[in-house]
Amino acid sequence: LRSPRGRASTLEPKPFADSRTGFHFSSHASKRARTGWREQASKKGSGSFKAPLASGEEGGAFLLSFGVASLLVPGNQPLVQHWLGGTWGVRKGVSRHRHKMVSSGSAGRLAVSVLRRSAEAYARKQELSAQILKQSYNSARAGAGAAGSGPSGKAGATATAKKFAAPAFHSSSRKSSYASSAEAELAYEDKDWRIDNPFYENARDNAAGRRLEENLVGALSLEAREDEVHDPTIFENVDGRRVEDGRYSSFINRLTSQDILPENRILSDPVRTFAYGTDASFYRLNPKYVVKVANEDEIRAILPIALELGVPVTFRAAGTSLSGQAITDSVLLKLSHHGKNFRNYEIRNGGKEITVEPGLIGGEVNKLLARYKHINKLKDQYKIGPDPASIESCMIGGIVSNNSSGMCCGVAKNSYHTVKDLRLVFVDGTVLDTADPASVEAFKESHAPLLQQVSELAAEVQADEELVALIKKKFAIKCTTGYSINALVDAPPSDPMQILKKLMIGSEGTLAFVSNVTFNTVEEYPDKASCFVLFPDIEMACEAAARLRQQDVASAVELFDRASLREFENDDEMLKLVKRLKDSGPDAASLLIECTGPDAADLDERIKAVVDLLCKEKHIGPTEEIKMGMDDFPFTKVADEYKVYWNARKGLIPVVGGARPTGTSMLIEDVACTVDNLGKMAKDLIYMFRRYGYDDAATFGHALEGNLHLVFSQGFRSTAEVERFDAMMNEMAYIVADKYKGSLKAEHGTGRNVAPFVEMEWGTRAYDIMWRLKAIFDPDNILNPGVILNKDPEIHMKSLKQSPVADSNYDVANKCIECGFCESNCPAKDVTLTPRQRVTVYREISRLKAKGNRSMEEEERLEQMVEAFDYMGNSTCAADGMCQEKCPVKINTGELIKSLREREMSESANSLAMFAANNFKAVNTLVPPLLNTVDFFHGIFGSGFLESTSRLLNKATGNFIPIWNKYMPKGAKKLDTSDCVSSAEDVDVRNSVVYIPSCVTRMMGPARGDDVEEPVHEKMISILKKANYNVIIPENINSLCCGMMFDSRGNKPAANSKAYDLEDVMKEVSHNGRIPVICDTSPCTQTIKNKLRDKMLGFSVYEPVEFVNHFLLNKLEFTKVKEDVTIHIPCSSKKMGIESNFKKLAGMCAENVHESGIPCCGMAGDRGMRYEELTKSSLQHLEVPSGCNDGYSTSRTCEMSLSRQSDVNFRGLLYLIDEATQAKAAKQ
Repeated sequence: LRSPRGRASTLEPKPFADSRTGFHFSSHASKRARTGWREQASKKGSGSFKAPLASGEEGGAFLLSFGVASLLVPGNQPLVQHWLGGTWGVRKGVSRHRHKMVSSGSAGRLAVSVLRRSAEAYARKQELSAQILKQSYNSARAGAGAAGSGPSGKAGATATAKKFAAPAFHSSSRKSSYASSAEAELAYEDKDWRIDNPFYENARDNAAGRRLEENLVGALSLEAREDEVHDPTIFENVDGRRVEDGRYSSFINRLTSQDILPENRILSDPVRTFAYGTDASFYRLNPKYVVKVANEDEIRAILPIALELGVPVTFRAAGTSLSGQAITDSVLLKLSHHGKNFRNYEIRNGGKEITVEPGLIGGEVNKLLARYKHINKLKDQYKIGPDPASIESCMIGGIVSNNSSGMCCGVAKNSYHTVKDLRLVFVDGTVLDTADPASVEAFKESHAPLLQQVSELAAEVQADEELVALIKKKFAIKCTTGYSINALVDAPPSDPMQILKKLMIGSEGTLAFVSNVTFNTVEEYPDKASCFVLFPDIEMACEAAARLRQQDVASAVELFDRASLREFENDDEMLKLVKRLKDSGPDAASLLIECTGPDAADLDERIKAVVDLLCKEKHIGPTEEIKMGMDDFPFTKVADEYKVYWNARKGLIPVVGGARPTGTSMLIEDVACTVDNLGKMAKDLIYMFRRYGYDDAATFGHALEGNLHLVFSQGFRSTAEVERFDAMMNEMAYIVADKYKGSLKAEHGTGRNVAPFVEMEWGTRAYDIMWRLKAIFDPDNILNPGVILNKDPEIHMKSLKQSPVADSNYDVANKCIECGFCESNCPAKDVTLTPRQRVTVYREISRLKAKGNRSMEEEERLEQMVEAFDYMGNSTCAADGMCQEKCPVKINTGELIKSLREREMSESANSLAMFAANNFKAVNTLVPPLLNTVDFFHGIFGSGFLESTSRLLNKATGNFIPIWNKYMPKGAKKLDTSDCVSSAEDVDVRNSVVYIPSCVTRMMGPARGDDVEEPVHEKMISILKKANYNVIIPENINSLCCGMMFDSRGNKPAANSKAYDLEDVMKEVSHNGRIPVICDTSPCTQTIKNKLRDKMLGFSVYEPVEFVNHFLLNKLEFTKVKEDVTIHIPCSSKKMGIESNFKKLAGMCAENVHESGIPCCGMAGDRGMRYEELTKSSLQHLEVPSGCNDGYSTSRTCEMSLSRQSDVNFRGLLYLIDEATQAKAAKQ
């Protein structure tokens, strides 16, 4: 059986003329009968499929069975007449093979038995669904009360509604208007979605009882059919069949022997190949090699060798792709997380143009444009057009290659329409820079035949009016299904260079490598406002969105269904801002609306226009019973408030995925239609999900563009689950591409996920054009094969990624959907593994450990992974938790690693740690003299001797002894408490503070060569005294510690012992929190708060920046005493939300404040000294402007690593505040 997308055994409902529902369908037995059908098939648009010309014995059986069965379905006679008497001359084929068809009979019997039953049932179901979903809002209640047949009156309608509440679409306005007989019939059919479901029957026939097979790396696929014989020793350029036949070893040998790449940048170990075997999709393909490429020259050298040897390659940037386009089981060319490579940029024309390399994150590019405006004191702010929800994680390479758009940019500002020029590397190694006239002319000369083919193809397309109309219609809405063939109609055939440039956008690395890209930026208006409006029903919300689009005032409108709102109910900030959010009815929806303007007056006009329009809506509120108005959902111009809305939206996909049942995968589909059809399509899709039992499915998206994201969980643990997935995908494809003539992939790229459906959506004519394009640029199928176009109709159901449960005390890690948002914050990302990779690798280790009867190959692989993970996953994890800041599910991979460290900690190590904790006063006393001794030898022997000696000791002790550097501190001076008290009984508590000097500042002073000598605690006391505070320091302070130094190593008993001792002291001295408590070191403050058993006490504990900002600004006079300073905000400060106050305080003390640009320095206590590659890697992007000689932070250990990397003395921010302040003069 064959569907329009060329897939075996697919049954597709199709409307024909004025008849009811007709079905094109064939038999799996006639798979070979399609020989030559593409040559005969007429061009078609979306939803107007014409059946293939069958040939041979099975083809005749196919035609006869179709004709007989179709005649049995009322209304299909015109369809059969068209088939048997149409322009394809089928009659002779039927006559010639009639005797064979009748004798074989298999296709005919299957057609007659299945088609009639399925067609009639499906047609009836569609009619019933249409009756239900098309009832008007105004007549709903009246119809319920006036019903005269069946259960009469309101009570009867209510009873029926309750009876069938589960399967039916819940809407009070429409529910009561259902005809009771139609409702009962539909509910009866929906008791089991498998009954009379042609999509399921087709999926079941396709699966044919095949079992799921698990390969060595845990990926799942249905076992091969009996007739699909494959020799495992023969290479085929197909997923799962790219075996090593000598080509890969030759390829790697050429790369190293020709000095193209060093061996340490070619990865083949089981941990890292597994780590790069997945992107944000639900597929797994482990690369044989991961090659870390550093520049364009390496790409130019690699591609011709791959072409010569027939080695397929796939390019990977951030790996946040959602459709499986950034993975391969061949060679992965990785350009992300590789130092400063592929991160160059150039801003021109006042910010209106920017040229960037593919390794920069989209959000970074916008920050660079913002800094450019600030430095050059420009009036207007610009940004790149595409604004995907993953913009703070995805990279330029992926943004361009997937033709990304986003929440605010729509079609007009997507990559296709805002890219000005590209620099490309083709499969033969040729470079084309479309911004360089010389490069263009050279390419025209060297690749004239290629350009000629492009011109001829464009001319052919443009001569076909029907195809041109289809292309223009398709790309009027968001569409990333297939190639950007709008390039073939947007430029004249005489300009193949312009066509070529546009074809590359959205090509997902299948036509060329994008080396850099020049964007025409778009203006970023400074004035913004947003509102969040509830509607009782999603169709009502979509109708309002359609009117907003027609008005063309709002800059962005996001749609959320009830399932999405349910996730928002878990957000306290959303509950504060959105009235009656928790009262939302079962079918409620919402619109998040943004208005922007060049100035406040313009913004106010736009807001008024939107409010006036929405005030005309009949129903606003969480239900129809709860009447609300726009006064209840006002626009807010407060950035901290509207960011709550947009941050919730940006994190919705991972949050919904994170709430899935453990062991399942998150799937996301990305569809679009015209805005006027959005409400109807959304309802059809929501109803479809409910019928199939996807109870957690959420529907949301970009309402102004008719774009929906469909997020749901799916298990792939049995053939039955795969059959359900296959049936649902086919029905979704029918609803979107056929019924509403929409896009199956609006903005996430085709990948592998929708490759089998490209032909269904586009039609044979356009589909063939796409294959010809691939053949023009990559005839040997070397570049990312199987992506966008794939001849395997089951590729979307192969290499399915499992989500095994991680064997850990930190269960939150099992919610990881491997989206990759966390990776840019990780200090180890360029060294070993990212947080996403740590989770996925540890999951695989857990899967292998839990598996019984492991094979020898699995045993060997498990042993290798466990050994490698000890360093890559455990030792080099800073465990700082910065990954949690970018993770929408709030997974702290550091906690996972610390739980593993605790589990692996030996009893002797725990005993030693507890001994140190119990005798911490002695430790506190011994460390300063020890540091002074080392500093003494530093003065005698110099830096080189101490560093080399400590390096040898570090290696000999297994990274136990830290590596010394010249910025290691001297011992801190003894804490002077002469002007302080030890008890609140001795002072006026109304102007007092409990000061807890951290053990780090008590032990570590400034470094040799620094121009300050005083320790941090001396500066803290000085500032407090200027503000006329009584300073209370606990009497036994030298015995106290927050426990962080023990916790990071996994010594939980010792860590908890110290934390609880400190808590008891703080409660006593602060009178249970009545007196504020301050700690001078940010990481210690965070640890104190996290470890508190009495969480209320945490509200009285302050980090130094927090305390100064809250209590001292009105008591101190600030003077700007520095011209330029660089600040590094520790990860702990960011996690506590005091980043803006940190910048503000620094700005009160210095003229120009520069940020370090580092999420985390990687120091992690002393881990960065014991594994110096961690800090060196993290700090390679440290930005300290030339001429700036002062750096500030609030973590002494971080300051040491920052100083070493920048050769500028970093010290505590309290030094700057003390220098810049004096007591405020008393009022006269």
